[in-house]
Amino acid sequence: MRILLSLLCLLAVACGPPANAVGWQASGGEKELVLTGGAGGLTLLHNRAGKIHRSTREEMSRSALIYSLNAEALAGNAEAIFGLAVANEMGHGVPQDLPVAMELYKKAGEMGLAAAYNNLGEIYRQGKHGAPDTEKARELYQIAADWGDAWAQNNLGLFYLHGTGVARDPKLAFYWVKGAAMAGLMQGIENLAGLYRDGVGVEQDTVRSRALYRKAISLGSTDAHVLLGELLENGDGGKADLAAAIRHYRIAANEGDLLGNHYLGKLYENGVGVRRDLEQAFFHYERAARRGLARSQFALGRFYLLGWGTEPNLQMAIRLYKAAARQGNAQAQNDLGVLYENGRGVPQSYELALEFYTASSARFPFALTNAGLLYLNGRGVQQDINLAKKLFQQASERGEPVGDVLLGKVYLQGFNEEPNPGEAARMFLLAASKGVPEAFYLLGYCHESGRCLGRNLVKARDFYKMAAEQGYAEGEQALRQIEWRLNSKP
Repeated sequence: MRILLSLLCLLAVACGPPANAVGWQASGGEKELVLTGGAGGLTLLHNRAGKIHRSTREEMSRSALIYSLNAEALAGNAEAIFGLAVANEMGHGVPQDLPVAMELYKKAGEMGLAAAYNNLGEIYRQGKHGAPDTEKARELYQIAADWGDAWAQNNLGLFYLHGTGVARDPKLAFYWVKGAAMAGLMQGIENLAGLYRDGVGVEQDTVRSRALYRKAISLGSTDAHVLLGELLENGDGGKADLAAAIRHYRIAANEGDLLGNHYLGKLYENGVGVRRDLEQAFFHYERAARRGLARSQFALGRFYLLGWGTEPNLQMAIRLYKAAARQGNAQAQNDLGVLYENGRGVPQSYELALEFYTASSARFPFALTNAGLLYLNGRGVQQDINLAKKLFQQASERGEPVGDVLLGKVYLQGFNEEPNPGEAARMFLLAASKGVPEAFYLLGYCHESGRCLGRNLVKARDFYKMAAEQGYAEGEQALRQIEWRLNSKP
């Protein structure tokens, strides 16, 4: 048994801790829920050396290891059977054979090894054997979790969090993830911090979230640097500390975390906490974009489109937008719609523009306003004022202020019905409450003309001034004109 334990330790050192886990991570304001590849079972693979003699020595060690595991497995040792299952699943030391791996996992599980049921559940979740079977995966995770396997507890908790293979239950999600965290599982600690941060299944506690992310960092987590950085940047759970946030982003970026690069790119682009440097922003966006981060692909495409930090390159911008759009990035889909609508760098196509706007609108309500304008003006589609108003209203209800402005303009003009000045003024006021410069200008127009608010040149001047102070050019021009009128007449 002592020999077997040393062999299993060698496997663990070579390739990391057991069982691919469904990792939960929120990033930025989007709070995306994604599946990340946690550490995969007790694999036999190690980084192969370039030199032949070292490679040969590793192959010999691998063969000896498999031979020893076979011997222990024949003697009925569950850990050895588990080790062989991993080898067959990964194809390391033996030809890859998933059916054999599944049988060995099942046999080890029946002998009382919880990790075997967890790894078998992961095969069903990923659909390595065929079509994914989340219900079967959940059953296997449940057995392993009940037996105390931390990876299975983490995975089961995330199934309850997302409603995967089971009815969504945030409280059960918290219960199981907390169990994994208490067992010391780094990914479980990260996930528990996320639940406390967002108040999912438990009362929100960003102070505890910070502490848990720091604990995960002490255990070697790279992702936690980014997540802790978010809390520090936003002042959640304590005093805002942008300098500390940047330090954590840099550590994450240096260790290969794509979000670390992306956040550094945003800070350099906007000059927040660092001197504005578009070349540095371009550098960080490019590092993350090359490795497939959709939001960085979109940002880098915008840099190529505008010539920020690099020479303008419309075709490169389109290529990056398309790469991000294929991954579901809503802003890239919207911008592609604009390019197709105007035929810029691509063949002009209202049909494709509308398709991209529609796809984008699921997550990016601004796209609803672009689609609504097509219907309002009858560009590439039959004019439909009612549908346009409906799309503007949907954008407004989802918090997009441009929807408020456009809907107000439709009410003011009337189009296919009598104008509704009262509703127009209400929508302009709603947009102004969200800080839209054009809304202040329109409120000034309403007061100056008396069309949708009581005629009052002083109030009109005040609204024009607010628009001008936010850089709205038409507001500046209107302000000059109305001040001349006020100064020239009593």
